[in-house]
Amino acid sequence: MIPPSTKDLIEITDSKYAVVVAVAKRARVLSEERKDKEDYRLSSMVTDALDDVLDGRIKILVDPVKEE
Repeated sequence: MIPPSTKDLIEITDSKYAVVVAVAKRARVLSEERKDKEDYRLSSMVTDALDDVLDGRIKILVDPVKEE
C-alpha cells in the first residue's frame, strides 16, 4: 500500500490533529475487536483505520472553538 499524502488527509478536514486522533481511536477499536485473533498486528490496524477514514467509512467531527 502506498501511504496517503498529507494533501489527501487534509482534504478530509483542515485539522491534522483531528485526523491523527480519529485514526488512533479507530485503530484502538480495531485492536479491541481483533485482540484474540492470530494475525494481531498493530501496524495493520493503523493502516486499516487510515483506510476507513480515507474511504469515508469513518467521519471526522470537529467541534468549533468557543471564544470567551
